[in-house]
Amino acid sequence: MSSSVPLVEAAEPLLFSSDAAATAEAAAGSPKYANKSSTFHGTLNFTNCVLGAGIIGTGGAIAKSGYAVSVVTLLFCALLTKLSLDMVIEMGDSRNATFEELGELAFGSRGKAAVGGAKFLYSFGCCVAYIVVIRKNFGNGLSDAFSTPSPLFQDEVFATLVCLLVVLPLSLQRNLDSLSKASGCSVLCVLAISGIVFSEFLKTDPPNATFDEMYLEVRVGGYVSSLGTFVFAFVSQHTCNGVYDSLAVRTVDNWRTVSLWSLVVASSVTIFTGTAAYLTFGQGTSSDLFTVYEPSASVDAAEILLSVTMVFTYPMPFYTCRALLGEWLYGGGGEKQNCDPEDALLKSPGGQTRRELTDKQWTTTTLCLFFVTLGVALASPDLGSVLDIVGCASGASIAFILPATIAIKLDEKMTCKTVLMASVGLFVGIVGTGFAVAKLFE
Repeated sequence: MSSSVPLVEAAEPLLFSSDAAATAEAAAGSPKYANKSSTFHGTLNFTNCVLGAGIIGTGGAIAKSGYAVSVVTLLFCALLTKLSLDMVIEMGDSRNATFEELGELAFGSRGKAAVGGAKFLYSFGCCVAYIVVIRKNFGNGLSDAFSTPSPLFQDEVFATLVCLLVVLPLSLQRNLDSLSKASGCSVLCVLAISGIVFSEFLKTDPPNATFDEMYLEVRVGGYVSSLGTFVFAFVSQHTCNGVYDSLAVRTVDNWRTVSLWSLVVASSVTIFTGTAAYLTFGQGTSSDLFTVYEPSASVDAAEILLSVTMVFTYPMPFYTCRALLGEWLYGGGGEKQNCDPEDALLKSPGGQTRRELTDKQWTTTTLCLFFVTLGVALASPDLGSVLDIVGCASGASIAFILPATIAIKLDEKMTCKTVLMASVGLFVGIVGTGFAVAKLFE
């Protein structure tokens, strides 16, 4: 049910049947489940989607906002994101429709364009943020680790080489399941980074600040301008359809398991890492976290691991961007299906006929999109600005405003959940974006 991964016209009924029946058939090696992800692999993929550059930017956002209010906001955003994700999948499953098609069912072509546009802008922003992290950390980490200053390790030069030699080949993959091992590697790297940040905290004297200043103070201006980073930490609606569609056992209950554990891991690691960084540097914590540490072997290792994480995380939002571009340009988009040549004519779950991209279309779209994200990332000032603006401007729309308004329209009623979701999204989208843009020009 994703624009990223279209279904064959004759959808396999067991993909929407009971967990027990589908699980038994998948375990028996049925060919209809070839190239599909287990629940565990789906959880790895989705955890990788959630855990991105936000994990490093959170410490800086806490420093600008205040500790207690930041932790409460992060937990609230994680909960609201969980409700939103499940809402999108449940509405789509009951109507056999993608997120974009839900927008079309609710508001016509404008609704579909709004969802597609928000998904594209947010996914594009994620890709840019990940390359910014690679640019800021990879070359510097390797240069310090091996004590070999070289023009090769200059930020822009090394980032470009890594992207061309590693990120681009990963991004050319057609099948999300083929990224599950990379996703597992990425999640392990994030856990190792968290451990290094915590170990640095243990070796450092605490900041010179009172208890109230350190933990209870609310720095209102910094808090509002950092809302985008808090939202960015968990927004993953741009990839939920693709991950759901890649599951061998594609049921709402199975999805709830995937989204629950992915967000539990992501929120725990994000808060733990942000807390350790903030307790080390206090209000001096930066969104480009490793720029404030003294050089050491462990910090160099963390920079390298962080960059490796971004390398493996980049293909997930890139997949969404490419699928949307493929649909807009060619009327197709997603991964190649395991089907006969005569079945190459695909139908989206909403019944719209479209063809999968040819190899030439796939490669051309990938290359053009890749080089645009690379160019924007090389020109971007710093990670914090990217996170704040992307999180507020498009993250709030795709995570909260659009799911809530679509649900209100399709269900013809307002609930406490949808009103809360829409209200939070509007506040973050309007006020947060204004403060983030103003901070950019200070």
